[in-house]
Amino acid sequence: MTGIRGGPITIYVRRCRAVPVGGSMVGMAGRNGSWWRRGGKMAPAAHGGVNAASARQVHNLLQVRDVFGDITLGSAGEHPSPEPVGTLVGELTDPFTLEVHRPVRAGDADLELDALPAYVPREHDARLAVTVRAAAEGRSGIAALVGGSSTGKTRACWEALGSLPEGWRLWHPIDPTRPGAALRDLGRLGPRTVVWLNEAQFYLADPSLGEQVAAGLRESLRDPDRGPVLVLATLWPEHWATLTSRPVNGGDPHAQARELLEGHRIPVPGAFTGTDLLALAEQADPRLAEAAERAGDGQVTQYLAGVPVLLDRYETASPATRAMVHAAMDARRLGAGPHLPLPLLADAVPGYLTGAEWDRAGDDWPERSLAYAAEPCNGVDGILTRVRPRPGDPPDAAPMYRLADYLDQHGRGSRAGEVPPTEFWTALADHLDPADLRDFADAAVGRGMYRDGARLYLRAAAHGDLEAGSSLVKLMHKSHPGDPRPARWVVASLPDEPDFDNPIGVVLLVWGLRDADAGREIDELADRIAARVPLTNTRVVAELLDCLCNAGADRRAIAALADRATQASLSDTTGVLSLLASLRKVKAYRQVEVLATRIAADVPLENARVLASFLGGMRQAGADAQAMALAARAAAGVPLEAPGAVAELLDALREAGADEQITTVLSSNPAGRVPITDPQKVERLLGSLRAAGAEEQIRVLLGRDLAGSVSLTSPDEPLAWKWLLSRLGEEGAGRQVESLTARAVAHLPLTDPGVVWALLYTLRKAGAGERIAALLGRDPASQVRLGDPYQVGHLLDALLEVGADRQIEQLLGRDPAAHCALITSDDPSGAWGVPVLGASLRAAGAETQIRVLAERVAQAPLDRPYLVATLVEFLHEMGTGPQFERLAGRIAAGLALDDPYSGGSLREVLTALREAGADRQADALVERLPGGGQFELFVEQTGTGDLFRYGRDPGGTSAGPWSWDDLT
Repeated sequence: MTGIRGGPITIYVRRCRAVPVGGSMVGMAGRNGSWWRRGGKMAPAAHGGVNAASARQVHNLLQVRDVFGDITLGSAGEHPSPEPVGTLVGELTDPFTLEVHRPVRAGDADLELDALPAYVPREHDARLAVTVRAAAEGRSGIAALVGGSSTGKTRACWEALGSLPEGWRLWHPIDPTRPGAALRDLGRLGPRTVVWLNEAQFYLADPSLGEQVAAGLRESLRDPDRGPVLVLATLWPEHWATLTSRPVNGGDPHAQARELLEGHRIPVPGAFTGTDLLALAEQADPRLAEAAERAGDGQVTQYLAGVPVLLDRYETASPATRAMVHAAMDARRLGAGPHLPLPLLADAVPGYLTGAEWDRAGDDWPERSLAYAAEPCNGVDGILTRVRPRPGDPPDAAPMYRLADYLDQHGRGSRAGEVPPTEFWTALADHLDPADLRDFADAAVGRGMYRDGARLYLRAAAHGDLEAGSSLVKLMHKSHPGDPRPARWVVASLPDEPDFDNPIGVVLLVWGLRDADAGREIDELADRIAARVPLTNTRVVAELLDCLCNAGADRRAIAALADRATQASLSDTTGVLSLLASLRKVKAYRQVEVLATRIAADVPLENARVLASFLGGMRQAGADAQAMALAARAAAGVPLEAPGAVAELLDALREAGADEQITTVLSSNPAGRVPITDPQKVERLLGSLRAAGAEEQIRVLLGRDLAGSVSLTSPDEPLAWKWLLSRLGEEGAGRQVESLTARAVAHLPLTDPGVVWALLYTLRKAGAGERIAALLGRDPASQVRLGDPYQVGHLLDALLEVGADRQIEQLLGRDPAAHCALITSDDPSGAWGVPVLGASLRAAGAETQIRVLAERVAQAPLDRPYLVATLVEFLHEMGTGPQFERLAGRIAAGLALDDPYSGGSLREVLTALREAGADRQADALVERLPGGGQFELFVEQTGTGDLFRYGRDPGGTSAGPWSWDDLT
């Protein structure tokens, strides 16, 4: 952490540094009138200090294609140690070291009770037990428990450990940072190990290491030599949504995390109900009895964690104390890590108080406020808890505090629309690690606090943050378009060795300078890029060539970078192809020839698909001679054992005009050698052979028992059998078509509604009435899954078209409107299928089902704005007035705005509301935009760009003029 700045709070902070961490009441006066008694060592910033980037979604990846494709910061397999990680589960006796919440105290202090109350299993425990049992039997797996704060997620994982056999270990990576520890020791992960990822977002959402941690865990789960491995993760719903959402417009910052987590969610309810409450009442533990009696709405686990007492103390605290808590809440909800520097909180407090409140606070408000906030509540930690340092860690610059978990979540809701005061942003600039400042600068600018955001960008850029420098240049150009000083300062302030390992920062800085018309600075930066940027990531080099060219950089610098680029590694096929394309784009034709010659001579021949990609890319770059040379090598030496790869190679050779090489490939009789189990690849090979005019090879392939050999299911394409049927029909293979159709009707699994309706469509098109009857005789309507409204809607249409009244009745009787997915963490695509299902239900005359669906849509989750517009349009088009009004009202008051890059989706929601006549709700949503970090959209919607040229004040009024001089 950075050092403490001067001012009235400095003496207070110096006294804080001596706070004891093991005592009882923090803030008690000591001997000689000193507030703090002599304390121990402080935890270092690296151990859980503020990490704003942990919640950042990298919007810039939407602009920089696949730049990060192969960047690695280390490998889980590097420097393996023979000693396995973790502690034997049988030796674990303290649940609190694994971050299980401490329970409330019993009313009778003389009672001797276990550390944890008796446990009452619920439905999620049964689901968790299935995964744990599978691991105990030798099958690796992962369980992600998803629920709100203090709902019992970590306790459930703790209880599940008891069913593991002897010899299992538990690994809880936390030091020096959670993702850093996980990545460092993944290579030591051995069989029969539990990976404990409590608050898994700290491991998986980290912008630098999270994807590598997720990829390493995926590899560990599928590696038979390491298994069985059991990953236990806990997440709040909002963190689950962040990690598992599928991007709509490109960029995918959490692709590995999503693949790790999807399909393994176990929801943990926030309340006990029915028989669970009865089971609680039967327990002898007085803590459970008290919780069952006093917890509101069945929120027993929250009560046990001391939530009511915490909330009461928070709500009845003095203004100064509440201001300190609000500063902590704001820091956490805007992206800070769990450990917050005390001086940050203290210096922000005055901005949260009115003049009268500040006057009444008194000179000793810091001591009183912290003593109140740190006091334990009913046996659990207080509102703010001092972070206990680890032995041997170097001291922090200031004491670190953690906001109570439940109040952290409470603040994300209660303060979601609040814009923190200027003092808060100033405190961030003064007391945060510069590496974290850019995220908070983004948050400030997103709320219209342009001057505060510029100050944060400035400090981050001064410490080498290239992305912050780009953002600073663009922001200053927007507010002060004629001032060249920001661009000059950013380039002049770059260190001698800029962080060119951060490629996105380099690219964005060039783009920022281009947008600011800073030609001289672009040329200066281009010279440094050309000479020093690493060549380890060819996608980065390609992107830099593109952006320097587009920015009008000096041609000599572009040529110098192009010369260096010809010696880049050939290991990343996609990156090398991008580099070839970029070299051609910048008219570096000589360098294209040099690189293509290397490819033709050196690229390995073991993968036909890779070779086909290179052949196509070389031709597009104009390297025809080199492509032909590679084609000759490929035709003579590439293995031809996979039908899909053979097809791709044939297509690439044909497009290159390499007829001789095609003849060479065909002479090895691939049609008679390749496996024919995958219908998608067989269909592809038939098409490629037809395009190549390879009649003899087509006869060979059709002479094999394709219809009896291909699988009816494909891992990549469930309708692959349909495409193969079409291809066989085009080839006149009538017997194969009949045989495959008969297999499909008799043996296709009928759980996928998309497969069933596709088969019905195929049979109806062929006029195969008897086969339709045979298929319907298998009663697909009672077997199909109902989760996907798009597929279920199309199935209903298909049944209507063939007049299958009994099947329609059977399907509607299963109540698809009540069971299809809308917007859930498991199926975020559901909303797009809702209009399809609605139209199909209307065509079937199922008005009751439409009302059921409309009621569900009116209550759909609002955490994914990119799907909400579809729901608005659906209710409006269906004419469901009351449900539409309810949804529109909920959107106006509660649509999630916290994703800073969802402006396009929010614009679509506003358009949908206005087109449906809900102007009042649209206006209310617009008013919420600044507080949710969507100030740019607010300005666009209100036409107030000139009014807010310099941003706004926290109260919402336009800010007065300010300039570069005010920042420096």
